[in-house]
Amino acid sequence: MREPDRIATSEVLEAERLEEWPRADAEQPTPAPEPGADEHVAPHPVVLVDPDAATLLAVWSLRRQGNPLHLLSPRRFEPALWARGVQRHLLPDPEHHPLAWNARLLELAAHLEPRPLLIPCSRRGRELLRASRPTLEPHYALAHLESLDLHGYDAEEFRTEKALRRTVLRGEPAFEVQLVVDAAGCCTGACILAWVAGVPPLVLVTSVEGEDVLERSLAWVRTRQLRGYARLIWGPDRFGRIDLQAAGTIPGNTWALAAEDGVDFPSLWAASLTGIAVEPRRAGQQLSRSFALAKPGLQEEAPLLSLRPPWSSRDPLPFLAGILRSFARS
Repeated sequence: MREPDRIATSEVLEAERLEEWPRADAEQPTPAPEPGADEHVAPHPVVLVDPDAATLLAVWSLRRQGNPLHLLSPRRFEPALWARGVQRHLLPDPEHHPLAWNARLLELAAHLEPRPLLIPCSRRGRELLRASRPTLEPHYALAHLESLDLHGYDAEEFRTEKALRRTVLRGEPAFEVQLVVDAAGCCTGACILAWVAGVPPLVLVTSVEGEDVLERSLAWVRTRQLRGYARLIWGPDRFGRIDLQAAGTIPGNTWALAAEDGVDFPSLWAASLTGIAVEPRRAGQQLSRSFALAKPGLQEEAPLLSLRPPWSSRDPLPFLAGILRSFARS
């Protein structure tokens, strides 16, 4: 719960305003193809597995680019599932009925051209695709299924949301690096966000240049031959040195902040995975915001930033689905 007596009214209004995605009908910058690129190539269909709150921004971005979109989810009121132009597929729980998901994916692959891109939107979705990889790989371009190592352990065990929350609430600065790398190892998009704790329960975030932490992030990603999107959390270690705290390839809510600062990560991500050359983009470093912490507690794995779908007369169903989902949870 918020504590209005501890926060200025203007700060509360700013926090509430930030709990919305960039509007669906707003003009967002999209990466331009490089000169000489074939502009007549049909966009690749994109299949998103187990979408979450961050997926709605990807749906809006890829829809603007003309990518046919299919979303598979076990949650009827997932907002991204109800976005305009999306083919939605409601399925049972993937942990208990993986064969139903495999059957639907194989059925879809027979009707999608050119070769569709298959992307997990959650850890659960990634585990499903990893287990089904031999069956699905002949039909899909699979993305982000390989394990990454960090300090000799599987990087997935170092949860990005948990590491970001833990560092900020300890009163230490955290740097969140989001980037996209293409098949040649070139960085086509980057945004560095600096996080610090404000007056409780506010958190402050600023887009910064961060060349040193970006170069270290790119070196880490290139060493592992990663292609596509990556999210890395840097913070002080016990000796005060800035060290990598967590890394992953599942996007979080904060790529909405990157979009506000001029980097359309979903479209850059899809371009890097399908081999489409685009002009590199860097954040404009114009972002400086404060907002209320989504949930209290150091051990929570919930995102620091909780966003709700905004109302749009052009695409109203995600907003309505978000309302219905909140009632279903209560």
